[in-house]
Amino acid sequence: MARDLQYISEEKVVEFIDGMDEVTTDSILDDPSIKVLLNGSVPPQIKEHKNPLGTIESFLHLFIDREEYEICANLVEVHPQLRKNT
Repeated sequence: MARDLQYISEEKVVEFIDGMDEVTTDSILDDPSIKVLLNGSVPPQIKEHKNPLGTIESFLHLFIDREEYEICANLVEVHPQLRKNT
């Protein structure tokens, strides 16, 4: 299924999601950097990436794949640049 992406390629998102396959959602949510991200800030580990919005969008699609829609809604609410312009 093709993803509707703005900041990162499909290939990079699939690679990211595959790499997170062994990591539980609970352990992701327990990570202090993810807590910062879900509170509306961008943690230093993500800010330092070449494409921070692409990294955030990758997390969004990871949570979509895991059907964690409340987390997705929260992420889009605190990072509105992820919203699609229709």
